[in-house]
Amino acid sequence: MKPTLKTFRTAVCACVLASIGVVAFSQPKPMPIPRQPQTEAMAKDKPQYAPQPIAVPPALVPQGQTIGTVVTLTGYMLNQNTLTPVDANYAVYEAGKKVGQSRKSSVRDGFLVTGLKPGGSYTVMIEDPRYFREEFSIALPQSSRYAEISKDFIVRPMEAGKKIVIMPSPFDLRKNVIKAGVEEDLVHFAKMLSMNPGVNVELVCYPDEEVPAATATSISTARGNALKAEFEKAGISGSRINVKSASTVDPINPPPIKKSAKGKRYVGTVYVVVTKT
Repeated sequence: MKPTLKTFRTAVCACVLASIGVVAFSQPKPMPIPRQPQTEAMAKDKPQYAPQPIAVPPALVPQGQTIGTVVTLTGYMLNQNTLTPVDANYAVYEAGKKVGQSRKSSVRDGFLVTGLKPGGSYTVMIEDPRYFREEFSIALPQSSRYAEISKDFIVRPMEAGKKIVIMPSPFDLRKNVIKAGVEEDLVHFAKMLSMNPGVNVELVCYPDEEVPAATATSISTARGNALKAEFEKAGISGSRINVKSASTVDPINPPPIKKSAKGKRYVGTVYVVVTKT
């Protein structure tokens, strides 16, 4: 009886296990959800979300400055008497500080200064012992592009006996007083004399037309004294300035024989003659 009971129990267990197995493995698997095919019309209607570029704000640049832009200054140094190019030593300054090293212009190529800042203010200083020490102010325009500016400078020989013409004339026709509007030119001459303290000069003012010698001398002297007073008012010591009277018209630049064009009148030449350097 025992073997029969064991066999029966075994059979029952086998049936139970089989029943469990069938139940366990007969669960339906989840079916995948079919994806609807995307038609061309749907693709057009669906908004496209392409990646957008990131906007990077530009660097903050102080107003009035331009990064990476330079200005070049070119031109010639011209002899005041001949208006021809000359060799002359010069230097460039910004706010009283020298920019680079001293340079020298040439007769053939003139001068060249590059690397200057747009909108900057510079001073070109003549530093050649053969010429009067002078300075010229340059204000460069503001620009975001490379610029080349051409400008010539007049240099005045500093040698005893050399004549410097004051142009335009500081006098009106047949007048012995300084005319209005030439103050700036005379201030420039006065500044030139102050920058060359070892130089003495002589003023020679010629009459406008052929007149008797006494009259010519009177006109020349009156004009010379008026010009000297103007220089003294600008701070130049009168001991450095002598007035020489002329009794004739200018032999180098005499009055024209023919009548001048309308609006243009000949006025006697005014010279500043170097007497001591």
